[in-house]
Amino acid sequence: MARKKVLLASSLLLAALWSCQPQRHLEDPWLRTVSVSVDGKATDEEAYTELLQLRPNTNVFGTFPYVWLYLQAKPGKTTGYANWLRRIGERPVLWDSSLAASDVEQLTLRLKQDGYFYADVSYDLKETRRGATLTYKLDRGTPTRLSQLYYVSMGPSVDAFLEDVQASSNLANGKYVLRMEQLDEERRRIASFLQEKGFYTFGPEAVHFDVDTLGHPYAATVTVRLDNWIRNSEYGTVEEPHRVWIIREARGQWPESLRLNPTGIERLPWIPAGQPFQASAVTKSTQRLRAIPAVQSGRWQFAMVQDSLNATLQLVPAQRVGLTWKGESTALSGIYGVQSSLELFDHNPFGGLEHVNVTLSGGVGAQLADTSTLFNTYFLDLETGIQWPGLWGWKDAPVSAASTRLSASVGRQYRAEFDRLALGSALQYQFTTAKGYQWDVSPIDLTYIDLRQVDSSFYQALSIKSGFQDVFLIGPRVRLVQPFKRSGRWERRAEWGFETSGILTDVLARSLYPTGADVRTIAGVPYAHYLRAKVDLRWLRRGTKNRDWAFRAMAGELFTLKNTPGLPPFERAFFAGGSNDLRGWLNFRLGPGALPLAVFDSTGYLGSGTRKLLFQSEYRFPVSGALSAALFTDFGNTWLLARNLQEPASTLLQNPSIQERIQFRPRTFLAQSAWDAGLGIRYDLDFFVIRVDWGLQIYDPRRLGNQPWWVPGEWAQRSTLNFGLGMPF
Repeated sequence: MARKKVLLASSLLLAALWSCQPQRHLEDPWLRTVSVSVDGKATDEEAYTELLQLRPNTNVFGTFPYVWLYLQAKPGKTTGYANWLRRIGERPVLWDSSLAASDVEQLTLRLKQDGYFYADVSYDLKETRRGATLTYKLDRGTPTRLSQLYYVSMGPSVDAFLEDVQASSNLANGKYVLRMEQLDEERRRIASFLQEKGFYTFGPEAVHFDVDTLGHPYAATVTVRLDNWIRNSEYGTVEEPHRVWIIREARGQWPESLRLNPTGIERLPWIPAGQPFQASAVTKSTQRLRAIPAVQSGRWQFAMVQDSLNATLQLVPAQRVGLTWKGESTALSGIYGVQSSLELFDHNPFGGLEHVNVTLSGGVGAQLADTSTLFNTYFLDLETGIQWPGLWGWKDAPVSAASTRLSASVGRQYRAEFDRLALGSALQYQFTTAKGYQWDVSPIDLTYIDLRQVDSSFYQALSIKSGFQDVFLIGPRVRLVQPFKRSGRWERRAEWGFETSGILTDVLARSLYPTGADVRTIAGVPYAHYLRAKVDLRWLRRGTKNRDWAFRAMAGELFTLKNTPGLPPFERAFFAGGSNDLRGWLNFRLGPGALPLAVFDSTGYLGSGTRKLLFQSEYRFPVSGALSAALFTDFGNTWLLARNLQEPASTLLQNPSIQERIQFRPRTFLAQSAWDAGLGIRYDLDFFVIRVDWGLQIYDPRRLGNQPWWVPGEWAQRSTLNFGLGMPF
């Protein structure tokens, strides 16, 4: 019987694959593949493939499902269903000799821009029953190199800097192939160099290249000509020599509604007066203006007065007072509910470009296992802070944008199992470097957690109990984000985080009282003592028609120190599962390691760890209008280390067989890692995305030794529906 099912499934799969071959439904030659070869070797360089007008249809594991969907809409049909099929599908790419000839011209031009002036480009078309294959053949030949380089200036003022311009050139005689991109880069470099020397009127358009290959086709003589300033006047077009412009004065201009005191005016990013014009100073000033919440927009305008410039900073103020509201649903650890936040803000309340906010957040939820009340869990949080431009204590910091923030918060979290109160305060620096790196540094970050009550059975089910006691979290935090950078179709983003708690506090405590208790306290409350680091890497490959591949890799480590023996605070541990993590499991219901499923089912255990590894991938594609979908897979888990089990607070973790399953070891890493796959649906409301992900537990380490792999018929028991807002990564 099982063999018949396998044969039936195989037959259906083969039939589906065969139906996704468009050539069966088309009369004209359908291009199954379109490729490019350079000097006899196949290549997928976007410099060439992006130029092609004849591009192959999307191939998914050897099939063409989007073309198949398009062909289901019969010609002449204009119903909504037919139009929908055409919109989400792909029109078959058919052979067109005129487009192929155009592609040859574009590829030839591209090779000339790359320095191959005498390249040979052709194409080869082969037809088969399964569809035609088209190959563009690029024989680049010998490249033309730069043999001699000269710099010539048409004006005396620029001529004084000509030697410095040539000395810092990116071009070199006899070494570089004569590429257009390299010449364009040199054009921008020269303009930037001279604008930094005060030549306000000198732009890239004033740089021209004369290329001579006559008599020596593979060795070019290049003359870089720096032309004069061409401007329009009442007498027509006038040519004038470039000269150095001095900023005579810099002043501000804004409406009276933006009331600034001397401190606020001083905090504005001014360009220096009495100095030569510098383009970088204007760019840096504009970037800093964007980071000031009280300013909606700002820009510099320059007026030529004889041989100098008058600079005017024009500001448009942002809305002074406002109110924002946010809401979302939650689905964590068997608790479903809603939460929202209401924020009242005031831009520039004291005239110093400050930003003051008061945010009230709250939420209610219900545990599905408890039907005695409608809601049996809630949280309430009140946070306030003041932010102002610049880094307090470092006036002339070499950054593009910066702000300082002081904040304080008080919050209460109540569930049937526990009741906690959290008080916090922080000094925070946020700044962006010239290369775009975003830093978030909190040299002072203090949190006090007051455990008001906790259920004894719930407490016994916890592995990390130090978060469920009165505790101080004292220490700095650092977060560094490298924003998305694009290279062809690929975009990448990186985030690093590092924090400590109790380092300086412990040094002082043990220096002043060397013979005290092993676990030191402040006013009778222990302070957390640890090092924590995390790295989060993300990649996105942009496809055609919003069909993208997204990848993520994350690793985290929490190392406990002397005053926190065993296990760290609950708030700083790592967790697995949930809508942005391993989507086949609910949050807190997985890990550490291969902790048995029976433990979760019998004790209500909340899983967490001190080491985490996570790998995620998903294929995103549109469905209709604002509705899109994704196929995803996630892999990873959390673990505990041997040092975390030296003084376990839980009798469960004292069991040697349990310790073997929850410790991280390279030889058991794969067997203790979770793996899921699933389907996600997303609806874009412009200001946020509503997301539902259904994850199937392909491999569940909690069932290690008892059928960890998914088997047919267990859809409900081995899958999870997670709700979320925004993209998971």
